[in-house]
Amino acid sequence: MTQKICTFAGHSKIYGDDTVKERLKKEIRNLIENYGVTVFYNGGKGQFDWLCAECVKELKRDYPFIKSYLILAYMPGKKNQFDAEFYEKFDDTLYPEREKTPPKFAIIKRNEWMIDRSDFLIAYVGHSWGGAYRTLEYAKRKKKNVKMLCGLN
Repeated sequence: MTQKICTFAGHSKIYGDDTVKERLKKEIRNLIENYGVTVFYNGGKGQFDWLCAECVKELKRDYPFIKSYLILAYMPGKKNQFDAEFYEKFDDTLYPEREKTPPKFAIIKRNEWMIDRSDFLIAYVGHSWGGAYRTLEYAKRKKKNVKMLCGLN
């Protein structure tokens, strides 16, 4: 059986919506229980990404078999370059090697890498510009199953 993977994409800021965490946990739980999702990919670049990491970590209490990975856009620097709290949020980090990708396109290519390998996208996208929007549109073109938490459809 192949593993089911979900990627997260959202704006760097979450504005005035204190129900996001509750709705996010409900959607993650739904994907685990009803669709067999066991792996979660995260770019770690803003408030929404960190909220997703926190929710997956909390849900590991009920679903100890799920895994959360931080997908790096750039070649990692020195070992243990992040603080302890960072390492507690993820099971591991992955770096998808893309030798010929210029640094200014690394995040875009990393996001496409995550979508290409995912079955689902949970998105927090409320406006039609920026990296989260671009990732959402890429997922739609790739015909991924998209779960929206706010905004655009």
